[in-house]
Amino acid sequence: MLPNEVFALECLARYAREGLDVREGGVHDGHQDEFAHCPKPKPKEQKYRLPGDLGYYLTFFDHQHQGLLQSVDVGRKCYINYKVKLYLDTWPSGCFELWDIYDKFNKPTEETKKKLSEALSGRTGPLCPMYGRYGASNNASRAVKVIRPDGSEEYFGGINEAARELKTSRSNVWYGLKNGHILEQGMFKGCQFLYDVEE
Repeated sequence: MLPNEVFALECLARYAREGLDVREGGVHDGHQDEFAHCPKPKPKEQKYRLPGDLGYYLTFFDHQHQGLLQSVDVGRKCYINYKVKLYLDTWPSGCFELWDIYDKFNKPTEETKKKLSEALSGRTGPLCPMYGRYGASNNASRAVKVIRPDGSEEYFGGINEAARELKTSRSNVWYGLKNGHILEQGMFKGCQFLYDVEE
């Protein structure tokens, strides 16, 4: 008998001693009772519990504990992260060992890290997932025009690009754009910042 099944049977014996009615639709400690597939987890491709699945109804917190034990028994994660985290935050008995199990099954493996690294390597420019979301290539970005005191004009794809090229902060560029008039002081004295609108 696997340790996760031993734990589930101990829970059932405790429920009987304490007179707890743990069942489908039952609520204990503010959480709904849950079906624990036991001793083996449901197959990964199976989304819902099917009639005839082996297991027991456990309280929410006991089910999280059982899921951690089952993960060790079968060698793969058999729990839902946020639910187990709720349980571990209650500091149950043996919580340090349970945290170790949680950490073990939530760390990305070297194989996963390698696949992610390969997938993202060389993805610059249009291949980059963030391409077009920021800066001049973003369709929501508005071009900026700076008119210098000597009448020369400089064009930038957006506020970020203008700040970077002019070696100043975004707030300075934004301040100039907000007022729209010729600045009378500061490092851009005599300059005018405007959104470049196509005519």
